[in-house]
Amino acid sequence: MELNNILGKISDFTKEFGEKLLDELTTAIANNKLTDASKVKLQDKTRDIIKSHGEVYEVKNRGVYKYSLDSKYEELQKGMYLGQEKGFYILDDQGNLRYDEELNKTIKAEINLEKSSILKEQQKEAEQFRKKGETYTVDELGDDERYAYLTRKSDGKEMQDFNISDELYDKIKENNRNGKKTEITWNGKEYVEK
Repeated sequence: MELNNILGKISDFTKEFGEKLLDELTTAIANNKLTDASKVKLQDKTRDIIKSHGEVYEVKNRGVYKYSLDSKYEELQKGMYLGQEKGFYILDDQGNLRYDEELNKTIKAEINLEKSSILKEQQKEAEQFRKKGETYTVDELGDDERYAYLTRKSDGKEMQDFNISDELYDKIKENNRNGKKTEITWNGKEYVEK
């Protein structure tokens, strides 16, 4: 009896620990920003992840979308499932959508792992893009988020970078209003106006 009690407590602890770890990973990922290119990559990977679970239906954006290995991204009748919880569903024997909590947890965990991998790749690319002493032309600034599209002058390589200080972002914005093109330099820690 004591062994079963101990095993039950270990199982509860393991499950609780795993859920907390997943929550922390989700929060950490949410605090990191994806570039536009990374967002597209994540969308493609997300579709593949969902399709790998067979025929799955996703309720979102006032519509229901079907994923399966033989379909790309089919939208079903929009008004048909309004009011249902957003998430992933399967069809029951009567052809009705049934919310599958375990499927939702699994898909969300797989998407978070993929996002984490994409963020690591994005960070590595950013580190390779930023070269000490290099000059970069600011091509465009983000409106909703603080980022800049930059072109490295030495080789014409372009990249979206979030590592723009608030002060520099505001200065570039002011320059843009005055019709002045801004060039910046990477000093090893941050971008500074040239």
